[in-house]
Amino acid sequence: MTPLTCGLVLAPRRLVAVVLGPDGRPRRAIRAALTDDARAGFVAYLAAAGVEIVVTDAFVRADPVARRAVEAGQVAWVAQEAFVAAVARATAITGPERLAAVLARFPRIPILRAQLRRLHGAEPVQAAL
Repeated sequence: MTPLTCGLVLAPRRLVAVVLGPDGRPRRAIRAALTDDARAGFVAYLAAAGVEIVVTDAFVRADPVARRAVEAGQVAWVAQEAFVAAVARATAITGPERLAAVLARFPRIPILRAQLRRLHGAEPVQAAL
């Protein structure tokens, strides 16, 4: 069975996620505020659903949700920001909901899955300059 996957994007003033069902169709977008309580609830929701998340490396540096998800036992995949930007430009994706849906598809497509790396909880965090 194909696991549920979720693309996660940091939008202005909120987190945006789109979960793909087992059939590969996107469910509605989920939005969460940028507060610690909202992040904790969001991670708990995704962990309870058994969802694998997909984020960009810039997202990992900017927001703690992906690391919290890994600590909660979820699988998290990281795509390079430049690769995601190139895909978004090539496909004319503009909104955070659509970008989250595309990210969620990456693990399901072999050639795109090869561009992902798995996030581990013990990875050092590089400070932004």
